[in-house]
Amino acid sequence: MKTISIYESNPRLFSVLRFTFPTVIMMVFSSMYGIIDGIFLSNFIGSKALSANNIVYPLITVVMAVNLMFATGSNAIIAKKMGEGKQQEANRFLSLVVITAVGVTALLSVIMLAFDTKLYALLGADSELMPYCVSYGTVIIAGSVFFSLQILFQNFLVTAERPGTGMGLTIAAGCVHIGLDLVFIPGLGMGIEGAALASVISMMVAGIPPLFMFAGRSQALHFEKPALKLRTLGFAMANGSSEMVTNLATAVTTMLFNLQMMHLAGEKGVAAISAVLYVESLFISVFLGFSSGAAPLFSYYYGAGKKKRLSALFKISFGFIAVSSAAMFIAAQVLARPIIGAFAGSDAVLQDLALHGLKIFSFSYLLGGISVFGSSLFTALNNGLISALISLVRTLLLRCGALIVFPVLWGIDGVWLAVPVAEVFAALLAGSLIFGLGKKYGYLGAGRLGSGLRRFSKKAVLFSIGKLF
Repeated sequence: MKTISIYESNPRLFSVLRFTFPTVIMMVFSSMYGIIDGIFLSNFIGSKALSANNIVYPLITVVMAVNLMFATGSNAIIAKKMGEGKQQEANRFLSLVVITAVGVTALLSVIMLAFDTKLYALLGADSELMPYCVSYGTVIIAGSVFFSLQILFQNFLVTAERPGTGMGLTIAAGCVHIGLDLVFIPGLGMGIEGAALASVISMMVAGIPPLFMFAGRSQALHFEKPALKLRTLGFAMANGSSEMVTNLATAVTTMLFNLQMMHLAGEKGVAAISAVLYVESLFISVFLGFSSGAAPLFSYYYGAGKKKRLSALFKISFGFIAVSSAAMFIAAQVLARPIIGAFAGSDAVLQDLALHGLKIFSFSYLLGGISVFGSSLFTALNNGLISALISLVRTLLLRCGALIVFPVLWGIDGVWLAVPVAEVFAALLAGSLIFGLGKKYGYLGAGRLGSGLRRFSKKAVLFSIGKLF
């Protein structure tokens, strides 16, 4: 019996969850790379290694940002072309994007390695942390090309209707990562370099096999001779700019977190914020995974003009975001002590700082999913401008503004409050745009519910803009 493609069937709750679940798992396991390193570094080397890991992280985030820009922006175009029946164009564009993204990543890694100590000092490293930063950063930045491949293929495997393959590779990479951390750090005593090497090898496990999968022709989406479509490539970069903005802003906010905590609580403060940010990356990965998994469906249905399917998919997606937001907030509150204990070990000062912080910080999980979903939705619909606006306001203007002002008013509690307060206003803006533009794109019908939500969104966006300015 021939299996019906999800692109050609009406979206149902179970089918959408089954399609997006592998991407959620991929994102969760990807975020666990850093978390695993953090736990091993903190428990086997010390809080200085954990702090150094967080200082290097913004540079890794830049690599992630660039590749997510290529992956999400081009993925929307590829899925839309598939929906329009232009399969060969989709295949050739896939090849062009992979070549370009890997080349840009290689150039970035060379620049970062050339100016590593200056960059680490700018990001908050002092004389004690600098050797740790150099040891960790040199290895992991040198392997960033494999990180590029992993990010690209995590997205393209979903569009190729092989999310299960991506999930399997990511789980395998995670298992390899854990095993090598055990071997390299406590086993061989390689220290922080061992953690970085374990990360790079695990990226190879997830990034290299899909090269051979897409090189074959057993699936509709595969490599073909690339056509130099600079205008389309430029549009893909612009369309994916919101994801780049989000991750670049994450690099900036991580730097601000580090600088503020170094000033207010020293190296222990940096270690505490590192632990809380690791937890955030794990929880937010659920929103990112679902939104990324659903994005090709939104793009395909939009390209094919299937408005009823768009509407059904939107309802399922928004319901998932609402339920998972509440679940993650409750989990963070209930499990805060064992979660932080995994990072802090026997360090009572670090544990108290991080535990208090997570209790406050976790309120951001209640609303953070709205902005993440909204940004991904508009990227999928090829509206990079709205997507970038949501990301820019949420991650750069609101978070950075709060991180600069709140610590002056409330000290360390101001650092912890910055993100939850920023998420409130980001959700207002994102929700307003999502429901305000629903009729235009066809995912929100013209019925009584849709009209009511649009009227509400107009009032909400005026309120949110007024609060911002």
